[in-house]
Amino acid sequence: MRVAVKPIAAIAAMPRARIVGDTRGLMKFVIDAETDEILGAALLSVDSQELINTVALAMRGGTTAGGLRDAIWTHPSSTEAFNEVLATIVG
Repeated sequence: MRVAVKPIAAIAAMPRARIVGDTRGLMKFVIDAETDEILGAALLSVDSQELINTVALAMRGGTTAGGLRDAIWTHPSSTEAFNEVLATIVG
């Protein structure tokens, strides 16, 4: 198992949190080390109610952590953080 986690305040690629002035929270992903499958996520931030839908769709559709990490996201949006957070995978 591998984990990617980063506090919202430390995510440079999450302009939406700064625009609305709320950088509380964190993003955490748990990933299967062999398949790169996203096993779960904790998303605590501005717009997390929308972010979780994107992650759930990726999980149901078989999109890997690498696929979510390498996607191009709308700017400025909270989904941009997926690129940066998933680039920190350790384990």
